[in-house]
Amino acid sequence: MRLRVLDIRPTQMAMGMKEVDLRIEKLKVMRGKELQKYLSERKIPVVLGPRRRTYCVDHHHLLRACWEVGIEAVPVEVRADLSKRSLPAFWKALHEARWIFLYDQFGCGPHDPVQLPESIRCLADDPFRSLAWLVREKGGYRKTDHPFAEFRWAEFFRKHLKMHPVFDHLEGALQEAMKTARRPAAASLPGFIRDRRG
Repeated sequence: MRLRVLDIRPTQMAMGMKEVDLRIEKLKVMRGKELQKYLSERKIPVVLGPRRRTYCVDHHHLLRACWEVGIEAVPVEVRADLSKRSLPAFWKALHEARWIFLYDQFGCGPHDPVQLPESIRCLADDPFRSLAWLVREKGGYRKTDHPFAEFRWAEFFRKHLKMHPVFDHLEGALQEAMKTARRPAAASLPGFIRDRRG
């Protein structure tokens, strides 16, 4: 099953554009069967909702990258059909399944789900979400299946770092974040790696 990228609604308000940029670069060099194989192996997980709307419950960064490079439709995998539920029951089900994240690019929330963007192109850039992804890529914490783990790390860095990844210097903020990720204050976060030194 394939759906138009702009017909798939997001279940979060922000994303890290640094991660999107990397995915854009990957997609740009692929053509034809290679591109189709890549996308079919990474189907966008969706939930069918009321009013004939379809919601993305993961892979928002890949979906945004597809839109950025001009891919109009993507293969999807339906995780649940909740289309017969009322809107309040639908939002409740998404919340219970941990398929929705209602905090914005400033870490403020939770917002009302009706404030979610209508399409993937409207998601805001959260530089701390990008920073959290970069820290994970560099081994600052482990990748986990915990829903929205990178957003939890982003909020932690937003509160604990002295350097800002945009207004100061990204590399400096990244170095500070790598050290901060190993501190006891981060121990409750998903993927935390205990510092075994000393």
